This record gives sequence, structure tokens and C-alpha cells, in this order.
Amino acid sequence: MNSIETLLHRILQLVEAKHAHLLTTDKERIYDNKSLMALLGIKDRYLKRLRDNGLLGYSRHGDKYWYTQSDIDRFLTSCHYTPFAENRD
Repeated sequence: MNSIETLLHRILQLVEAKHAHLLTTDKERIYDNKSLMALLGIKDRYLKRLRDNGLLGYSRHGDKYWYTQSDIDRFLTSCHYTPFAENRD
């Protein structure tokens, strides 16, 4: 890469890192590891375990992981338990 391409690539990396939680496609929001861990309040090892066990869908490019809102919704729905106690008035 020449120096201009290198500089543009670095700027793009910084912008993506700064605004990773704001990435969206036309249809849904996209999260990286850091923003998803903050959203769910989990640590990196637990997030890796969810991926490795096939519980959470993801896309991967190089060493970067991306999660769509539908991946997250599917995971949360699969782990949902309906309360068995009804409101008793």
C-alpha cells in the first residue's frame, strides 16, 4: 500500500472503532465484540463460548466478529423462559 492508502485505511479503522455500535445495514443494527459485550454486560470469554457452542450467530472477517440484531434476538429468544407464576390479585 502507498502512504495515502495506508492513511485512509487507518482512518477507516479509527472511525469503525469509534462508531462500531452505530453500524447499521438498511435493515438492522450490527455490533462488534466490544459493543455487544457492553450491550449484554458479558465478558469476552463468555461471548467466545456462545459462539463456539453455536448459541450465537455471527459473521467473521479476519479476526473481526460481527453480530446482527437478528443474531442477538434469535439467541435471546432461544434462552427465554416464560414465567410460570401468574399475577394473583
